[in-house]
Amino acid sequence: MDIIYYLVGIPFIVGLVCLTISDRLRNFLWSISFIVCLFIFGYLVYLFSNPPIVSNNLFIWDALTNVTLLGISFFSLIITLYSYKNISDFANRYYGCLLITLGSGIGVVISNHLILMAVFWGMLAITLYLMVNLAGPDSAYPAKKTFIIVGGSDSFLILGIAMLYVLTGSFNITDINVQIDRWLSACAFLSLIIASFAKAGAMPLHTWIPEISESTPASVMAFLPASIDKLLGIYLLARICLNLFSYHESMWFLLRLLGSLTIVCAVFMALIQHNMKKLLAYHAVSQVGYMVVGIASANPVGIAGGLFHMMNNAVYKCCLFLGAGNVEKQTGTTELDKLGALGKTMPVTFLSFLFASFAISGIPPFNGFFSKWMIYQGMVEAGKNGEPSWILFIVMALIGSGLTLASFMKIVHAVFLGQTSEEIKDKKIKDVHWTMLLPVVILALICLIFGLFYFRIPLKLFLMPVVKIENLGNLFNMALPLFLIIAGIIIGAILYPFLKPSKIRIAPAFVGGEKQTEQMKISGTSFYNVIKETTFLKTMYKLAEKKLTDLYEVLKSIVLYFTEGFRVFHTGILGTYLTWIIFGTLVFLYIFVRF
Repeated sequence: MDIIYYLVGIPFIVGLVCLTISDRLRNFLWSISFIVCLFIFGYLVYLFSNPPIVSNNLFIWDALTNVTLLGISFFSLIITLYSYKNISDFANRYYGCLLITLGSGIGVVISNHLILMAVFWGMLAITLYLMVNLAGPDSAYPAKKTFIIVGGSDSFLILGIAMLYVLTGSFNITDINVQIDRWLSACAFLSLIIASFAKAGAMPLHTWIPEISESTPASVMAFLPASIDKLLGIYLLARICLNLFSYHESMWFLLRLLGSLTIVCAVFMALIQHNMKKLLAYHAVSQVGYMVVGIASANPVGIAGGLFHMMNNAVYKCCLFLGAGNVEKQTGTTELDKLGALGKTMPVTFLSFLFASFAISGIPPFNGFFSKWMIYQGMVEAGKNGEPSWILFIVMALIGSGLTLASFMKIVHAVFLGQTSEEIKDKKIKDVHWTMLLPVVILALICLIFGLFYFRIPLKLFLMPVVKIENLGNLFNMALPLFLIIAGIIIGAILYPFLKPSKIRIAPAFVGGEKQTEQMKISGTSFYNVIKETTFLKTMYKLAEKKLTDLYEVLKSIVLYFTEGFRVFHTGILGTYLTWIIFGTLVFLYIFVRF
């Protein structure tokens, strides 16, 4: 039992110590952070095959705990390694918050007592706010918005826990399984879902992720919205759907609907972005939808697919954000119009980014293809069990996958291919330090390995124990899609020599006889501008520009509208405030004397 306290206590205490150490001791701060993360990851690898015996009701250790803990510790280690050459300012705050996040994340996952879990969950909101705020004045508003959305959702978590206690008389996850048959249980379910969605970044509680993306360091984006927060948000969703509540058709349908809308709406927003990190941020939102749809399919294949996609998304999204960080480190910008042709000067970053792009787009043999295919088959199984809208959800997921590929064609062309921009053409650009390259290479290779050996490693080792199926491979068939893919490649290779043009002439672009200028450069950012003019999407984009699709901004406007009248009484003049104090005191004295 002591080892559980060590897993939480060591990173938490060392993190607090880091906050007190001078920022000038950057290398020392990195060293102790790396040692702690390496120890925690190594110990959790050992505990994966030798799980501890939990002897009280405070903690839980099962297959889902194992998988999530490995993910949290692995990404903490990867981000710490990456940060050696990437973080120079505020190193004490950065490494301190990173370790506290690690300890708090472990605390959330191993907590069987819901109140204890809520305490650790609240700590994560504080460290998220502090890490987002590292970028200085530009990050003040995004950090505040993030704290209000994520921190505010913690209130719903506590409310949901309180309602569960009223319903069951217990705070222990292992003792609770509620039927959603009355309004109180439905409110408890929705309250906990709000907390899960805010942490994972699902619509409509997603807007903090794109908001922080441009100003926040890439390593923070890779650590929190891309990996740790996704793991914890989906972990809570899995506990809600698998442990705390029994299946209810209407509520699970709502989850499938919100998941599908998250996939499609977020990917449409990603298509029109001109900033590399903001584009990736919208994809971080979009991918959550697949996980929600998979878990809400309520069958072993879909649930395993949703959890598999949780793992995959954390891997390739972390790789993509770190790749963007490499580009920003060497060029000083992530604006797509100011980049181009970096594939020649940053080949390792380019290939790693390309692997992760294939993975997130669902291209075989990368990991994203297999988890998405399992989610599709999970929805087919849901249709067999009476789900009337399963075709709609599959179509929306397929549209999202196709548009994801389209947007990554845009970003890969704009950043790594195409022409060099004026802003960077005179810079001597090369790949980054090995400590920033090694993490993206490891993550890119995992994308490939988890695809090639999808059954032997992620499914058999991690996920089959979670869904409690001895042979998950019997429940879904990959033979047909793999046969069609291989056949397509072979047929294409045979036909290519016959269809290839015999003579190719390379000529400069004709621009009416004028000399080409930088303004005529095709960067890739205008690839999909035409979609803005379609009737439905034009309306959606206009609403988004006015922030009418942002729940936070809409609620803020409503609150400010109704509180505008109170500003008359809050002038900032001391005399006015003293007058109100004296008047209020007299009113209270009158009440006490009179009654």
